[in-house]
Amino acid sequence: MNHSRWPPNVSVGDSSTPPVLFVVGTAGAGKSTLVTAFQRWTRFLEVECLTINLDPGAERVHYDPEFDVRDLISLHEVMDEYDLGPNGAQILAADLVAAQSYDIQEELAGLSGDLLVIDTPGQVELFAFREASTHMVEVLGQGQAALIFLFDPMLSQSPSGFVSQMLLSNIVHFRLGLPTANFLSKADLLTPEDLDRVLGWGEDLDQLESALFEEAGGQRTEFAIGQLRMMKNSQIQPGLIPLSSEQEEGLADILSFAQSIFGGMADTRDGFAGDIEGERN
Repeated sequence: MNHSRWPPNVSVGDSSTPPVLFVVGTAGAGKSTLVTAFQRWTRFLEVECLTINLDPGAERVHYDPEFDVRDLISLHEVMDEYDLGPNGAQILAADLVAAQSYDIQEELAGLSGDLLVIDTPGQVELFAFREASTHMVEVLGQGQAALIFLFDPMLSQSPSGFVSQMLLSNIVHFRLGLPTANFLSKADLLTPEDLDRVLGWGEDLDQLESALFEEAGGQRTEFAIGQLRMMKNSQIQPGLIPLSSEQEEGLADILSFAQSIFGGMADTRDGFAGDIEGERN
């Protein structure tokens, strides 16, 4: 698997809590659905996956969180108390949560498990582009964290949309400085032909550049080509991996990514490697 930000055997710091995967992506990319499917799937493998919900605006979650930010902060109460609309309340709520990051970390201290998966706010900018959120990542990650970045399948079907998500993934990676793996979310919604094309762009940026030239011209296309060439010159390759929470496709790749970063996860369980290989096939 070709991914320039997937370093093998990274050394991470010791911690009293499990290593952390932050699930990141644009609104509607399928973050909460992935966390639900991944927790259910890892239980089948007898891998203990703990979860956290950091999205105060979530209507509902279907996984079993060890911590749910909605128990700490209600988005509707923030809107009422500070006379804010939904967007302003999301921003303030994110800052209020980050201000209590040490209290949250203390609450999580001593948790035993193989992996801690964190469902982040639907608006990726609230998670990645505010200093308060960066502080929370440092506190909760404790030097042993990585990112799962979800590409939206509908936006990924156009060359310029694909490039825009490459840019966003790289900006989030740059902002947070964490090992990152890119996954094409809801891959089952694409036709086989569309899926092959999108995955091809992730593996061969020359194909993507050719597709950009064929797209309707104008400033947007010119900008996308310029940004793509910049990323090519920096040897940035998205290495996109297909993912379907509904069909449990790609979940083994997430677990393998975590194991390559953090090591040791469930190594001693008999048959674990075979189970992973069977799920991947």
